[in-house]
Amino acid sequence: MRRVTSNAKILLGVVLAAALAITVAGYAVGRGLGSPNVPSGDVAVVDDVPDGAITTDEFKKTLEQTAARQGIRKVPKPSDPQYPTLRDAAMSDALLSRWVRGEAADRGMTVSDTEVSNQLEQIKEQQFGSEKQFQRFLKQSAFTLQDARERVELQLLSTEIQQKVLPQAPAVSQSQIESFYEANKTQFTQLETRDVRQIVNKDLSNVKQARQELEKDDSPKSWKKVAARFSTDKATKSNGGLRQGVTQAQSEPELDQQIFSASPDQLVGPFKGQAGYYLIEVVNVNPETVTPLSDATSQIRQQLSQGIQQDIATAFQQDFLAKWTARSFCAPGYVMDRCANFTPADSCNGDDSGEQGDVDKTGCPAPVQSMAPVAPGSAGLFPGQPAQGPPQGPIQAPSNAAQPGVLGPPGAPQLPPGSAPPGTPPQGAPGAPPPGG
Repeated sequence: MRRVTSNAKILLGVVLAAALAITVAGYAVGRGLGSPNVPSGDVAVVDDVPDGAITTDEFKKTLEQTAARQGIRKVPKPSDPQYPTLRDAAMSDALLSRWVRGEAADRGMTVSDTEVSNQLEQIKEQQFGSEKQFQRFLKQSAFTLQDARERVELQLLSTEIQQKVLPQAPAVSQSQIESFYEANKTQFTQLETRDVRQIVNKDLSNVKQARQELEKDDSPKSWKKVAARFSTDKATKSNGGLRQGVTQAQSEPELDQQIFSASPDQLVGPFKGQAGYYLIEVVNVNPETVTPLSDATSQIRQQLSQGIQQDIATAFQQDFLAKWTARSFCAPGYVMDRCANFTPADSCNGDDSGEQGDVDKTGCPAPVQSMAPVAPGSAGLFPGQPAQGPPQGPIQAPSNAAQPGVLGPPGAPQLPPGSAPPGTPPQGAPGAPPPGG
């Protein structure tokens, strides 16, 4: 059972999980406008997609698979508190599968039955090891062989889209590299560190006696004997009081000040600190070093290139969700935040049409558009490093959808930080995308 669960996290990955990225302009259609009627017997329909209708039978099957993925043996009744979460996760799964096929169709992309069969055989061999283990997994996950083939097809389609739209190695100019280096100098700076020996004890007389002993002989051998006898610091008393690689602000204030103002090889103290009385001796100073631009160029180029990919993917994620959410319509009882006819819950029931900053007659403030302003002095952002402005309005929570697994729900069109370029296997499956609209 455990082996199958592990396989479930890596087999097939998540559709579009590695990275899809391209700006799709012009699809920010108002949600709920021109909503068609969902045909009887269907739970949803996605416009402009081959076989865009999601039937009740298909939804029930997807719901069963979603429950199995979460370790729930039997789908709960609609009256059960668990049901709405499972329902929305299943709807998200079904809709996203249509969205992937629709995106592929828009781009003229297809995969053959032979490609699907070859990929499925490779998955069986690499992830399950035997046909028996694969069949066991299908049974536990409420999947048929055809379901598995469809998931493989979805992954192949998403890989094609990824390779088509995401640049493998975006160009980064030398001037961009130099600007990044200057703006992020601390990333390439190794601060000064000091190696210091210390005696600490709440009894001042003990520290004074320790100094008298060390004034006669402050060799490492002598420090080892004196620290073991007089120091109460459990972390250092057994190793001659030695602390290596100490940086500023790493110690309590008084001790920190003494360490970084002391000359090497000089006894300092006793002086009082928070833990008692200290006697110290700086035995080594490692000066601050800065990695030169020539040595940092390769690292910066890779970081900026990945940042460009991430920015492209972020833009695509937003447009992809807007595009396909606007084309997706759900029947009553199945509406969730990936349906164009979804209406977000509004805790303020009244007229919210006042000017920004006003309070309407119900006591609710007028809506404020979320923004992320650039803080003063932080202009000139680099790829993958957006400005972190304070929230400027309400933040809508994402769907409480199930986490994807093997043959699980098609994944989000997003590029996680540090993701590899096309052709590199996904490093895990991110969660479902945030609410569209």
